[in-house]
Amino acid sequence: MAFSPQTRAQSRRWLPRSFYARAALILIVPVLTIQLAVAVLFLQRHVEDVTASMTATMARQVALVRTHPELAALLGIFEAEAPDATRIRIWDLGGRVMRARLAEALPDLAAVDTVAARKEVRLGFADGTGLAFPRDAVSAPNPHQLIVWMVAVALVATAISVLFMRGQIRPIRRLAAAAEAFGRGQHADFWSSGSTEVRQAGTAFLAMRARIERHIEQRTLLLSGVSHDLRTPLTRMKLELGMMDGPEAEALAGDVRAMERIIDTFLDFARAGATDALAPHDLTALVREAVSLAAPEAEVPVSGPEGVVMPVLPEGLRRAVANLVGNALRYGRRVRVEVSAGAAAAIVAVEDDGPGIPDGDRDAAMRPFSRLDAARGSTEGNVGLGLAIVRDIARAHGGTLRLGDSPLGGLKAEVVLPR
Repeated sequence: MAFSPQTRAQSRRWLPRSFYARAALILIVPVLTIQLAVAVLFLQRHVEDVTASMTATMARQVALVRTHPELAALLGIFEAEAPDATRIRIWDLGGRVMRARLAEALPDLAAVDTVAARKEVRLGFADGTGLAFPRDAVSAPNPHQLIVWMVAVALVATAISVLFMRGQIRPIRRLAAAAEAFGRGQHADFWSSGSTEVRQAGTAFLAMRARIERHIEQRTLLLSGVSHDLRTPLTRMKLELGMMDGPEAEALAGDVRAMERIIDTFLDFARAGATDALAPHDLTALVREAVSLAAPEAEVPVSGPEGVVMPVLPEGLRRAVANLVGNALRYGRRVRVEVSAGAAAAIVAVEDDGPGIPDGDRDAAMRPFSRLDAARGSTEGNVGLGLAIVRDIARAHGGTLRLGDSPLGGLKAEVVLPR
């Protein structure tokens, strides 16, 4: 019978979450199982067999003392008050074996008490007489020593194994930290170490990181180079159009301005993955500054708590907020920005009352060069990179970009930044 991935995942919920705890569990469970198996099988058999043999000898001595009382002191048996009933502790395995053997050898035995006196066994007979003898005369000598040694050896072995596991897991943790740092746009020092499998994973990560860095570098150089080379002919075109009159010249000037906006967008996209350093900033103050720079003539309200200081990429975050505010002003009339902060993350939300984006198109809207408004041409400067730039900047912080519905009736874009 095949189980679904969800069923298998639910069946493992009882397992610890960390690899270190799971490895420790894999080690400790077999050790405890062996301990219990030895204790139950070997010790029980040992206690029962030895106790039965010693009890048989003691039963013969008790029978001899009952017929020849003068031998009691010589055999270590003495008179005692007869117990009223049999009392043996539940966990006293040897006591139950001893009682059974005594009952078989002494037909008139009425009661056996191993609780009334410490380290002593009292017997009561049908005629009202009682005898007592030391418990160690019918018990295996010091069976607890084996248990103590087993526990001590198990603890030492577990401690050594835990230290060994820490050394094996440390390279995995370093690999995870390096991967997380790379996802935030940081270049953490990392070298491959550990077991063969961990070294292979580390080497694969280093090769992957190098390939991604080369790809980002090539993308940046390509877009920067193309954008830079296009500025020279555009400048000449602007000068020539400045000396021309007529509606045709004005239309061409609009095209040139749109091409300049496209070039600026390319440059922003090329810079989105780099490189201003993380630094602590007041998040609300930084967002207000970005909104005022992006829309100096529009009255865009910014709300949020003061004093939310957290490490951010300041230039990147300014660019992300500016892109979202510019998009909101392009498609809507009412725009508002809200900053909220929790224990785990801070959120910068930009809302508008425009047409919004359908739920099924939101993932596509965040892809580079994706334009959902097909009726608009690229002459307006829209090349479908605005939300892609914002998403790249959010990922550089280790966060994400979320699109949803705004209470204003349009789009709500949230930049989630982990704290």
